[in-house]
Amino acid sequence: MAAGKFTLADRLGAKSVPCRVPGCSRTWIQLSNKAFGLAGQAPAAGDPTEGMCEPCREKFRTLQDALRPCDRKGCTGRWTWPVMAQLEAFAAQRPAPKHLCADCQKLLDSLQDREIPCAVPGCTRTATLTREQQLVSQGEPPAEPAAPTTANGVSITGFMCEPCTQVARKLRDRAVNCGVFACSRKWAWKADEQIQAFAAGKPNEPPRRMCAECRTEFGKLFDREIRCRTSGCKATWTWTRSDQLDACVADKPVPKAPSRMCQRCFDLWSSLKDVERPCRRAGCKGTWSDKRGAQLARLVRGKSADPYPRYCGECEKELGDLDDREIPCRTDGCPGTWTWSKEQQLAAGVRPKFKESPPTEAAAVATALAPAGSSDGAPTTDAAAAAVVPEAVASETAPATESTQAPTSETPAAQAGPLGKGKKSRRRREPQPPARRCSACAEFLAGRKTQEIPCIQCGTPIYWPPESQLQTHLGNWAAPALCGACKLAQVTAAREAAREALRHPQLAPRPESEATPPATPENGGSGG
Repeated sequence: MAAGKFTLADRLGAKSVPCRVPGCSRTWIQLSNKAFGLAGQAPAAGDPTEGMCEPCREKFRTLQDALRPCDRKGCTGRWTWPVMAQLEAFAAQRPAPKHLCADCQKLLDSLQDREIPCAVPGCTRTATLTREQQLVSQGEPPAEPAAPTTANGVSITGFMCEPCTQVARKLRDRAVNCGVFACSRKWAWKADEQIQAFAAGKPNEPPRRMCAECRTEFGKLFDREIRCRTSGCKATWTWTRSDQLDACVADKPVPKAPSRMCQRCFDLWSSLKDVERPCRRAGCKGTWSDKRGAQLARLVRGKSADPYPRYCGECEKELGDLDDREIPCRTDGCPGTWTWSKEQQLAAGVRPKFKESPPTEAAAVATALAPAGSSDGAPTTDAAAAAVVPEAVASETAPATESTQAPTSETPAAQAGPLGKGKKSRRRREPQPPARRCSACAEFLAGRKTQEIPCIQCGTPIYWPPESQLQTHLGNWAAPALCGACKLAQVTAAREAAREALRHPQLAPRPESEATPPATPENGGSGG
């Protein structure tokens, strides 16, 4: 009961004192000597529980030094856990501490902290391996990789550097959009790959990859070596993975490699320019463009000289309007022909001609116009068609006739010119094809030489040239059998006999059996 402002505890000198056990948050009441004198219970001198709270005092009376096993795995030694240490653990509500036996402690004192490479692939930093970690791992087989402590987290085992350790606690697998165009699916960016990208110093941006479906469709992409597009070049250029990924489209076939040049060809092509070169046709002032692509193809093949000449645009157009023509062989009596190519015609100055309408079209036009003039006494349909068709046929056959025949003198009608004009129109001379032999005649004459044939009467050698042999081969001439002198004597005798028959017509004619036989190869018939 309070008397004024003082309590009974104040009158007895009571104080609240914290417990002296480290880690204990409780207090105990300390009384003065007067209070102990009234109670008759003063604390004994040297009491070990002095200054402790009641719970710590009670716990202290039940404790004694304990022997605990060494906390190093595989060690059978023991270490002593004193009473005060047990009491401190009780007061602070801590579990029993981990400690080493005397032998392990001695081994620990002989070790020092070591710097080891970080366990993350690609990291250039180091991790600190403490003495305790070295002691725990000493004498043990390598531990198998443990499962990640958190789902979708980093699964890399080993000692990491401090930055990687801090980042690894925050990383989780991420869902990233597929890198293929028009694909809405996702792929998982693993935490292990993220920590490796962080260790390599890369930004926290996911790489461009394909989802599982697109990977099945297009396969795994790698840098590919593609052959250069330049003709004759055997070098290659690299089709990178990113460019291949750009070419892929979701749910579409696998793209083909583009047509590109290698770096060397591209550098050469960039340094070249188109060049204007003269037309190959003699006398033409036109030019044609030598493209730098063609120049590059020649340089790749090691050809640095000028290219093969070509025609200009106008000459190319005229060449396209011309056609190859079959010309008769120059050999008399030969039915063969040789081809006058359109290039040779263009060089000779032949100009293309517009082709006339075929006779069938002319006949159709005449047939269509015939009924309109039948009332005026015009010719019938058959007659008009017959009149038109020959003109068309003549117009088509005229160029061929002019090309195969030698030029003749102009007709008076051509010299007179068109009606109503007094000036004479000069006609342009049409170039004629050269005189050549066909391939059969040329092959026959290529390996032939002049032959010597003995005369069948006097034995004089007869010189038989290759041209005469060709005529005999074609069946136009017979092989010679008589020399010139014997043939002249035979002809002279025949003429004398004819003169005698004219002088004496009364004489009976000779029998047919005695008449002069016809010319044969044996008696020297005609044959040059």
